[in-house]
Amino acid sequence: QHPGGHGMAVKLMDVPGLKLLEGEEHEQTQDFILLDSPVFFIKNAIEYERFEAARVKMESSETWLGKLSMGAYFLTHLGELQILKKIESNVSSNPLETKYWSATPYKLGAGAVKYVAQPIPAGPPIAAPEPSSDQLREAMKLNLQTRDASFGFFVQRYVDTHSTPIEDPTHEWTEEKAHYHKVATIHIPRQTFDTPERMEFCQNLAFNPWHCLPDHRPLGGINRVRKEVYVALSEMRHKLNNDPRQEPTPKTLPTD
Repeated sequence: QHPGGHGMAVKLMDVPGLKLLEGEEHEQTQDFILLDSPVFFIKNAIEYERFEAARVKMESSETWLGKLSMGAYFLTHLGELQILKKIESNVSSNPLETKYWSATPYKLGAGAVKYVAQPIPAGPPIAAPEPSSDQLREAMKLNLQTRDASFGFFVQRYVDTHSTPIEDPTHEWTEEKAHYHKVATIHIPRQTFDTPERMEFCQNLAFNPWHCLPDHRPLGGINRVRKEVYVALSEMRHKLNNDPRQEPTPKTLPTD
């Protein structure tokens, strides 16, 4: 079992319409990004900047005083510290059997929602037989060698500023207040997903919550920060890999 935050990213293809992300307006794909936590550990863009400043100071400082900057930040943000500790202690033995949330809200037509991907059990749990640095991938491999995997995809609708705030992703939209409404099923058929061609294809993918239709626009300050962070990280990774950023099409999917 691997403790820590675990993510799920979905890229839909053949999605017509202009997209929000600059430079990718005419792409026919849309991204969804989720985390195995219903909440994020930073409230807003201002706190994100303060957190990053403390982190950079800690990592770049050569003095003990500078290295205390992160501790000093969390002394005044104890609630956020508890959320971060909980995320870092999340345990997954198989990504296909883990529940994921968007944590941040998104526009849906005239309203707002959060997303939830909940695994649909297809049999006894499957885990890697031996601990290793790749045991989550091994669990997925064992899973998809023997059976399909599926997730129910749900939306939680905005209710009010108290129970479902837009600008504070540290506040959970509970199922009691914001009921789950199933809108789709994610079906992953049995397959061998870790061939060299498919692993290279996945390594070169880029995901951004802003790569979406205007009707699914990310909401809140944290999502506005994520837009720039995801673009910068993607550009840096593709530059290091010497691989140009480009969206996939059904024709470019590896078949082996």
